[in-house]
Amino acid sequence: MIILDPIATDLDVTSASKNDEESPNSPSSPTWALGDLLQSLEEPDRSPLFLVSKTNELASLLQRYPNLKKELVLSVFGRRVQKLLSHPAKEVVASGYRTARYAISDIQSLRTIIGLRTDAFVIKSLAKDAEFNVEREQAIKFIRGYLEIANGVNELSLGVICALVAVAEQPSDKLRTIALETLAELLLFAPDKVNAAGGIKVLALTLANGPYDLSESIALAFMQLLDKPDTRQYMWPGQDLDIVFAPLTELQEQDHMDEAKIKSCARVIILMLKSWPGLFYMCMFNFRSVRAFVQVLRLPLPALRDVMMDLYFEIFNIKSPAWSAPFLAGQKMTDFASSTAEEASERKEMRNSSRSLTDKYVALLLSLFIEAELLRFLFSMIEENLDAKNTRKATLLLGEIISLSAKILPQTYAIRTQILGDLFSSAARFGSLDRFPASSAIFGIDRITKSLYHSLPDLSLQNRGEGGPPVKESRKSELKKMTLGLHLDDTYFRSLLLETNVLSTKNYTKWNWDVLIEIIQGPLLNPKRLDEAIRATKFMKRLMSFYRPFKYRFSEVRKTTSTQRYVKAGSVLVKTLLANPEGVKYLSENKLLRQIAECMAQLDPMSGITSSEPLFSKHRLESTLSYGYFTLLGTLSSDPNGVIMIERWRMFNMFYHLSELSSRKDLIMALISNLDYHLEGHPRILLAKVLMTGDIDVRLFATSFMATLLDYDDLKMHDWAVRLLVEQLYDVDQEVCDLAVKVLGDACVMSRTLDQIVKCLPDLGYLTDSISPLLLRFLSTSHGLDFLKGLDYIEQQMKEWYESGNETYVHVVERQLAMSLIVSTGPTEAGVTLPPHFYRELVRTTEGSKLLHQTNHVTTFCEYIEQHANEEADLTILTKLKSCLWAVGSIASMELGIPFFEETGVVKTIVEIAKSSKVWSLKGTAFYVINLFSSTPSGLEMVDEYGWESTVSVMGSPVGLCVPRNLAAFLETPAWETRSMLRPSRRGVYVAEPESGYLKQVVVALPPAKPSKSDH
Repeated sequence: MIILDPIATDLDVTSASKNDEESPNSPSSPTWALGDLLQSLEEPDRSPLFLVSKTNELASLLQRYPNLKKELVLSVFGRRVQKLLSHPAKEVVASGYRTARYAISDIQSLRTIIGLRTDAFVIKSLAKDAEFNVEREQAIKFIRGYLEIANGVNELSLGVICALVAVAEQPSDKLRTIALETLAELLLFAPDKVNAAGGIKVLALTLANGPYDLSESIALAFMQLLDKPDTRQYMWPGQDLDIVFAPLTELQEQDHMDEAKIKSCARVIILMLKSWPGLFYMCMFNFRSVRAFVQVLRLPLPALRDVMMDLYFEIFNIKSPAWSAPFLAGQKMTDFASSTAEEASERKEMRNSSRSLTDKYVALLLSLFIEAELLRFLFSMIEENLDAKNTRKATLLLGEIISLSAKILPQTYAIRTQILGDLFSSAARFGSLDRFPASSAIFGIDRITKSLYHSLPDLSLQNRGEGGPPVKESRKSELKKMTLGLHLDDTYFRSLLLETNVLSTKNYTKWNWDVLIEIIQGPLLNPKRLDEAIRATKFMKRLMSFYRPFKYRFSEVRKTTSTQRYVKAGSVLVKTLLANPEGVKYLSENKLLRQIAECMAQLDPMSGITSSEPLFSKHRLESTLSYGYFTLLGTLSSDPNGVIMIERWRMFNMFYHLSELSSRKDLIMALISNLDYHLEGHPRILLAKVLMTGDIDVRLFATSFMATLLDYDDLKMHDWAVRLLVEQLYDVDQEVCDLAVKVLGDACVMSRTLDQIVKCLPDLGYLTDSISPLLLRFLSTSHGLDFLKGLDYIEQQMKEWYESGNETYVHVVERQLAMSLIVSTGPTEAGVTLPPHFYRELVRTTEGSKLLHQTNHVTTFCEYIEQHANEEADLTILTKLKSCLWAVGSIASMELGIPFFEETGVVKTIVEIAKSSKVWSLKGTAFYVINLFSSTPSGLEMVDEYGWESTVSVMGSPVGLCVPRNLAAFLETPAWETRSMLRPSRRGVYVAEPESGYLKQVVVALPPAKPSKSDH
C-alpha cells in the first residue's frame, strides 16, 4: 500500500511496471515541472499507481506555486481531468478531483472545469457505496472548492446539492459529517438551492438527532437564515426549528432518558435565546416555544429538571457564589453574608458598567421568562419536593432571579418576582405537613437574597464610582475583631492557644486553623501576647517550623482549595511579626528566610548551588503549596523591615538573575505577581526590567498584571504604574502594545489616569494606529481634548468616523456580542462593555459638544435613519443604518448629547424600528440604542413617552437599562409567507430547465395498476 497525501491507494507497489518506476529529473523551474507532469499524464496505458503518483505531484506543485494556475491551458488540462475522472480505479478518480480542485483560481476557471461535466461525475461518485469512500471524500472536497471562489456557489447545480443531501441523510455513512458541514455552509450562501434540494429538513433533523457536535454550528447557520425576510422565507415558521424541543417536551422515562440528546438540544435552545433571530423565532405564536421550554419543568424527572435549571443559570448569565456548592449539598446555611472580598469583586466585575450590553439583553430575557411564568413552575417544583437536590437548586435559582431582578429590571417586573404568592400560601397551611418545603424555601430565599445583596454592589454605587459597601463592611468587622483581640485577659488568651491544638500536637491537620488565623490577626498584635507566644510556649516555634521549607511539611502539602488557608495563615503571620519590633527580631533570626533564600539559590545559575529536585521546580509550584513562599515574600516586600530582610539574604540579586531564565517563565510570573510595589526599590525595578526585557509571554502577563496596580488608592504607585504602561505602548511586539492600550483604556474612567497619560506621551509619531482606542478616551476630559487639538487628531478622526469608522464599529460590537452571548459557554465573567465611540467620547465635555454642533453629522444620521427605517434586504444599507443607530445612541448616552435630538423625531423612528422592522438583527440594534437613550434623565423621559420602562438605582438615577412595557409588541413577530419549496420525491426525477439551467423535478408517470379480481 502506498500513501500519497492525502490520497490513500490500495494499489500494490509491485503492480507498477518498470517504466512506471522511473522518476523524472529534478525540474529546473516550476513551469518546466508543470509541463513535464502534464505530458506524463498524456502517456497511454499507464498504471493507476503511476497516475495517482503524478497527479499528487501535480496537485502539490499547484499548491506550492499558486501562480502556476494562470499558466494552465484549461481546455487542454480538462482532457486530462476527464480522463482521470472516467478511470475505473477509485484512487485515480479521487486524484482527479483533487487535481481539478487545486487548478481552480477564479470564477472563469471554475466555469471551465464545470464545463467538463464534472457535476455528472460528482453525482455519480457520491451515489457509490462505502467501498469508494476515498473517491467520494475527494468529490465532496471538490464541492467545497466552490465555496473558496467568489460567487462560486452560484455555479453549483441543484443536482450536486441533491447528491450531497443524499449522503447527509444516511446515518451510517462515514462521510455524513462532512456532507452536513458543507450543507450548513451552503445554507449561508445559497439557501434557495439547499431548500430546493431538501437540505433544510435534513439539517433541522440534525439539530435533534445528531451528530451532536455539529448541532451548534448548524444552528448558527439557521440563525443567519432567519435574520432577513428574503432568506427567512425558505423556512417554515413554527416547524423546522421546533424539532429541537421534541426531546425535552416528549414524555420520557426515568431509566431511558437520552441525556446526551437532551443536553445537545438544550444547548441549541440556549444559542437561539442568545441571538436576536432565535429569540424572535421562539417568541412567535404568543411565545409558544418559550412557554414549552418553561413547561418542561413540569415533568417529574429529577435529572431533566437538574439540566433545565443549569440552563437557566446560563441563560440569565448567573455565576453562582462559592457558598452555593455546600448549600446544594444540603449543608446547614450559615452566615453566607460573609462573602470574601475577592468573590464580591468578581461578581461586581460581571456587572461593572451601566453600559454593559450583556445586562441589557439579560434584562430582556428575564422579563420574557417572567411573562412565561417561570417562577410559578419553580414554586410548584419546590412544593412537590420530589427530589431534595432539585428543591435546593430551585430555591437557589429563585433567590438569584429575585436578586438579579432587583438590580437590572424596572420596578414593575422586580415587584412581580418578589411576590412569592404561591409559596406563602403553601407555607401558611399550618394544618398540613406539606407546608414545610415551602416555608424552608422562603427562609432559604431570604438568606440567599441577603447574601447576594451584600456580595453584589448596586448599580447606583457603581455609577458614583464607589466600590460598594461589602468590602468596607468586612474591613470594619475585621478591625473590630482585632481591637477586641488586643485586650484579652490572660486566661482567655491561653484558652485560645489551647483551642488551636498547636501546643498539643505537631500534626498540622489537627490544628484549628480558623482560630489560629483569628489569634494571629488579633491578640498577637499585642507586643505582650506576642512575646508570651514566643518565649513562654512552643506555639510560635511549632508554627514557624511548619513553614520552614526543609521541614517538608508546608512545602509538600497538595495544592487544593481547602489548603489555601495554610498560605493565608502564613501571610498574616509574617504581617503580624513585621508589625512588632520583637516580631521583626524573631523573624530575622529564624531559619525560615535563610532556607527560602537557599531554595531560590538552587535555581540561580550564578549561585553555584544546584539540586536534582529543587523545591521551586515547575512541577512543585503547580501541585504543592511551594508557591505560597512567593506570597510570603510579597508580604515581606510590603514592609521596610521585610525589604531589609530580603536584601540581607541577597534574594533581590537572585530575582534579577531568575528574571533572565527563559526556561522558567512560571517562576518569573510568580515573582512579579506576588511582590508588593507600594515602596520604591527593588520590586519596582524588577517589574520594569521584566516589562522591557522579558519574553513576549512574560511581558504580556506583566502588562496585564499592571491593571491590578492601577486599582490601588496609592497615588504615587498609580502614577508610576501609568508611566510603565505608557512605555509598553512602544513595545516591539504589537500584541503587547494592544494589551497596554486596553489596560490603560479601562483605567481611563479615572480622570487622574487620563491626565497622567497625557503627561507621559511626548510624541505619538512613533505609535501605531492601535493606540486610537486610547486616544478616544482623551476626548472625555478638557486636558485630553486640548492635547488632541494640538495634533489635529479630532478633525482627522471626525472625518474618518463619519466616512467609515461608524460601519467598522458595527462589526466590532456585533463580534463582541456574538463572542460573549453565543460562542462562550457558561456565564460570562464580565459584561460586554461598549467599545469607545468617537462621538460618545466627544460629547462628554462642553468643548467637544460645541465641536460636534459645528458639523451636520447628527442631522445626517437622523435623516438616514428615518429614510431607510423600512429597509429589508440591502446589506450595505442595513450596515450603514446600524452604524447611524449606534452613533445616535452613543451621543444620546451622554447628558450633553441629548439636546441634539430634542427637536427631531428620531426617537420615535427608532422605537418603530424596534417594534416592526422585518430585519431581526436591526430590531436588536434598535433595542440597544433605546437602552443607551435611557442612560440619562432626559433620555429616560424620551423613551418613557413611547412605552419603554427604565431601571433606576435606589437613588433614582438611570442606569441605562430599559424594557418595553408591552413585551409582546416588541418580541412577538407575525408568521411570514413561506416560498413554495421544491422537495425531492422518490417518484420524481430532475431535468434542466432551458432558460435558467437549474434542475426541476418532473413526476414520472407510473403505469396503471393491473385490475385485481375483486374489481370485476
